Amino acid sequence: MSEKKEKRQLTKKNEEFIFQFKKHLAKSGKLDAEQIEKVVVEVEDELLATQHTGRTAQQLYGTPTLAVQKYLDPKRHAKKLHDFGFLPLAIDTILVIFMLFAFVFGVTLFFSKENNAGAGILSLLTIAILGGTVYTYALLKLTPNPDEQKPTVNKGKRWLFLAGAIVVWLLGFVIVGIMPPIINPTLPPIAYIILGALAYGGFYYNRQKNGLKGNGFFAIGQLSNQSRFEAQQKNNQK
Repeated sequence: MSEKKEKRQLTKKNEEFIFQFKKHLAKSGKLDAEQIEKVVVEVEDELLATQHTGRTAQQLYGTPTLAVQKYLDPKRHAKKLHDFGFLPLAIDTILVIFMLFAFVFGVTLFFSKENNAGAGILSLLTIAILGGTVYTYALLKLTPNPDEQKPTVNKGKRWLFLAGAIVVWLLGFVIVGIMPPIINPTLPPIAYIILGALAYGGFYYNRQKNGLKGNGFFAIGQLSNQSRFEAQQKNNQK
């Protein structure tokens, strides 16, 4: 009912623009019915918000054909943070952390004369797995979803939750770091380099499989920033 009411509020010229725009979107065959409806609603909302100022659809978008080209830009329809789900993002973050620390451990041990217990394999796994899962869970929980009705997250709650996640990660790392070498053995430097290279292979495969490529080294961080920006824009339009 609300959508029908909004359509009746459009001027005749804007209604005709929406009609042509929707027809060209469907003709393109690049979006499914749900995606088309979502794009049309977005354009309608923009027209409803600006038509009282005298700005027409043509002034905002040009012709319906140009508007379609704009909305078919792959970047506009790339998956967002909350579209991926926990597992692909957690695996991505775990592998990134594992790679970084594996190479750091390997290079450091090449120049170290002591067998550093803090660079044990269990320490590496704890840093990566605990850090990756906690960080991913925290960002998914605390990043507003711009597609929801109220895309806001309480700032105080966000910082408190994130601080708690960091504390959990550090505690886990400290506990593992003080374990005896028999439980947390330090591998030869070359072993860490090899493990880092293997982790990169898994990282690359996960990116390709789940469509995470092009989202920066720490994909979840960039996706979170994009979602917060879009949510802020949506709130400013209200």
